[in-house]
Amino acid sequence: MSEAVSLASMTAPMLSAAFKFLFDRASSTLDRRRAEKHDSGEAGEAVTEEASAAGQLESAMNTLAVYKQHNFALKPDDSVLIRNLTTVQAELERIEGSPIDIAAITRAGVVVEVDSGDVEGRVTGLTAGEIASTGHADVRVRTETVKASGEVTGMQIERRLG
Repeated sequence: MSEAVSLASMTAPMLSAAFKFLFDRASSTLDRRRAEKHDSGEAGEAVTEEASAAGQLESAMNTLAVYKQHNFALKPDDSVLIRNLTTVQAELERIEGSPIDIAAITRAGVVVEVDSGDVEGRVTGLTAGEIASTGHADVRVRTETVKASGEVTGMQIERRLG
């Protein structure tokens, strides 16, 4: 089964988890490459296999950035989305030299994002009792200001997750 078929057969929540994982990982990889290039003072880059992979990765990421910026729905039947996610995965695997088990990443996962301005009360990103070995949670809480009476908790374990 090809990776495109695997990505295309995912449910929308699974596809969202795959998108987030691949987008964040590729962004980190490209940022690290830019920093290394800047620190070494390289003016140009020789055409190597890794440079080629990075170019393909950057191209696919430019397309995926549009999905993220405009908060487009991530649908398994979107061939442009699936093609670019597949490219990102393949190029990350080439650069890193190891396979990415995208199915495992999207299994039994929870993604929670909370954005808030001033917090005067309580904000909790996720409450769970325990996390099973197959479970995972990605909790991001962004708060501008926590007032003296405020409380922000990213994750609180009370029930089983996964």
